[in-house]
Amino acid sequence: MNKKGAALGIVAVLLALILLAIFLVGLALRECNSNKDCSDNAYCGSDYECHEYPNNTVVQKNNFVPAALILGVSLVLAMYLYRGGKIPFVMR
Repeated sequence: MNKKGAALGIVAVLLALILLAIFLVGLALRECNSNKDCSDNAYCGSDYECHEYPNNTVVQKNNFVPAALILGVSLVLAMYLYRGGKIPFVMR
């Protein structure tokens, strides 16, 4: 084996070891991995830390009637265009 190939192999192994060490340190710094690792009134967040459940929950009232109406009218209009080839109710 020549010197360039050996040096490249050594660099690749060192780089792999460094990446493995960074990964293992990241695992070690986690406070929790699942909700079981936290107390009863907390959950494990996506940042791997325990967060307490919120005291109040915000429930928004959504009204989808205008959006459904617009979608329905546009679907009916698209059906007329597809079948007839011209826009109905338009004077030309």
